[in-house]
Amino acid sequence: MILIQRESPSHWYLPDGTPYHEVVRADGNGMRSVTLRDARKVNALPSVTNVLSVLAKPGLDAWKQEQAIMAALTLPKREDEPLDAFARRVVEDMGEQVRSAADLGSSVHAAIEVYLQTGESPENPDILRLFAPVKLWIDEHVERIGLVETVAVHTQFGFAGRIDLVARLKSTGTWAVIDFKTQKMKPDKKGVYQASYYETWPLQLMAYFKALNSAGECSRRLEDIASVVINSVEPTPVQVKVWPREGHESLWQAFNNARELWCFIKGYRPQPAEPFLSA
Repeated sequence: MILIQRESPSHWYLPDGTPYHEVVRADGNGMRSVTLRDARKVNALPSVTNVLSVLAKPGLDAWKQEQAIMAALTLPKREDEPLDAFARRVVEDMGEQVRSAADLGSSVHAAIEVYLQTGESPENPDILRLFAPVKLWIDEHVERIGLVETVAVHTQFGFAGRIDLVARLKSTGTWAVIDFKTQKMKPDKKGVYQASYYETWPLQLMAYFKALNSAGECSRRLEDIASVVINSVEPTPVQVKVWPREGHESLWQAFNNARELWCFIKGYRPQPAEPFLSA
């Protein structure tokens, strides 16, 4: 009995930066996620997160396991319900918790994008309360906005990704590639919420950094990469980590190692094409 999908849907891009996440089903009835087989036909490029999926993520895996355990403990078993049917309901309930967290993160990201582009704040009060600390940080710490939600393609190395923000920071006076992360922060012993920073975050940022440079994004001299973490539990101040510059090349090497592993596991290496940058 297979309860959990063995391979998660992954994001792809065409060499010109066009998202290639879904294709029409063979019977013409709706859409389905792009597979590796589809990608081969059009020389599609894996997203940065697709590449990094080959690496273990113990923190994320542990959280998903916790959701599964809580679903199994709290979901009442129906009278005379077969165990396999109950197990499927547990998986569905667990998936709902995961989807809910993902939807919240997507909504906050969308609100940030709109604000950066138009200056407008979200009307939904549930999103606004979590967005407010991000707005405060942007207003206080972003000197100039360069790129917002931009796809950068590194065709030489065969990957692409959508970048949240490129901005000039007041604190450093430098242009930085910035990624927003929504997270259920946990309070420390003093009750102060603390962000958790994961090993793959700077790898993701460094891949974006290199893709931007390869695509000719030289009107701004990129120097920094930064993670901005938003608390999805309470509207507390965002927490920011500017990753040390002296580690940039090591991060790029580590990402490239992951990319080589991805190519080996998938048996697929996209062919080089012209660099591309798309808003």
